[in-house]
Amino acid sequence: MIRKFAYISVFCLSVLGMSASCLAKNYIPFFLTHPVPNPTPAATTLNLEHPFRCDVKEVGEQNISMTIPVQEDDFTLVQFAKGDALPRFEVNGFSFEDLPVDEAVQALVDEADITVYTEGGAYPEMSGQDVYGELSDVLDELTKTGGVFYSYDASQKALQLSKNARFELKLPANKLVMFAVLDAIRGADITTATPDWHKSSVLLTLNQEQKEVVEQLVSGIVSESQLLLLDIGVYQLNARNPKGIQWQKVVDDFGVSRIHSEESGLVGKVLTMGHHKKADGLINALKQNYTVDKISQGVAIVPHTWKMRFDVGRCAIHQKDINSLSFLLNTNIQSSDVIETNITLDTLSGEISAFNAISGLDDEIVILGIPASVIQSGKVGELLVTLKIRLIRLVSEGK
Repeated sequence: MIRKFAYISVFCLSVLGMSASCLAKNYIPFFLTHPVPNPTPAATTLNLEHPFRCDVKEVGEQNISMTIPVQEDDFTLVQFAKGDALPRFEVNGFSFEDLPVDEAVQALVDEADITVYTEGGAYPEMSGQDVYGELSDVLDELTKTGGVFYSYDASQKALQLSKNARFELKLPANKLVMFAVLDAIRGADITTATPDWHKSSVLLTLNQEQKEVVEQLVSGIVSESQLLLLDIGVYQLNARNPKGIQWQKVVDDFGVSRIHSEESGLVGKVLTMGHHKKADGLINALKQNYTVDKISQGVAIVPHTWKMRFDVGRCAIHQKDINSLSFLLNTNIQSSDVIETNITLDTLSGEISAFNAISGLDDEIVILGIPASVIQSGKVGELLVTLKIRLIRLVSEGK
């Protein structure tokens, strides 16, 4: 069997000139005449998501539940540059044993006079016995199993294999859904997601394993059709006397009967309570005896059973006041009356505390007793976090 492999490298870096090996292999030379300057601090902090994520006015305050229509092609993941259609061939009894994926693919398409090109590097070995079917179907299954993608150029009869591919995930024209998907993808440690706010889509560079994770996420969102929406407020509290904040007296004055439950974490406590008008809420009660300053606010949207991370510092009212504090949120929406929310408080130095809160639609979760020093060394007082529970329902158009 004649193997038709060509290994392509994009460029060769050199500050002295092209090496003999570069010339021999037809590399494209690339020269830097001046060092690349470091970006300015203002440029590195630019983030197009900030105005939407951190301004709760985008969501509004009147609805505890909202419905968002979903069109037929929403939540579809489309690969870019997959190339031309493969020629129509029928595969009859194709077998191979312990071959790297690239060699197995070359053996598959050899009779069609197609040459396989790769990015180089090692590929996993695989075996197959008596494979039948349309060439495109067999190739799809073979490359998926082998963890690679392909694109075909009919004019050159060339099949390019790569370990990563570019995708577009089409979403409903709604910023809240965009945030939910972005946060869930990032919560799954996929760091290549880039939103296109104009097209209501997310651009991604994925390997096969990551592609399957995104497909599972999308399938779960569509089947469950529910997203948890949390209005988050972070406050700094300071006592006006050396005794500090007397939480038992605060709760007694506020009304124990207005609090549904409490749970202790490694640091601090979490309370759940029902809906209160702003004038009757816990924050307003605290203002009577303590200084209360809002230091961060924003919106978190979490798909059922998935995770998202809310960066307190990114939505800080004054950026210099907060370092690396974030909330890792995971939700299980069992019903409108039983919503389980796991909340982990994290900094770059590690986990501070974690809570499990059971609440209902329109309830409020309050985390208290967190030292303010976690956001800035030497800072006095305490942090208080409020999370208002709301729900987003996705409904297919026409239903």
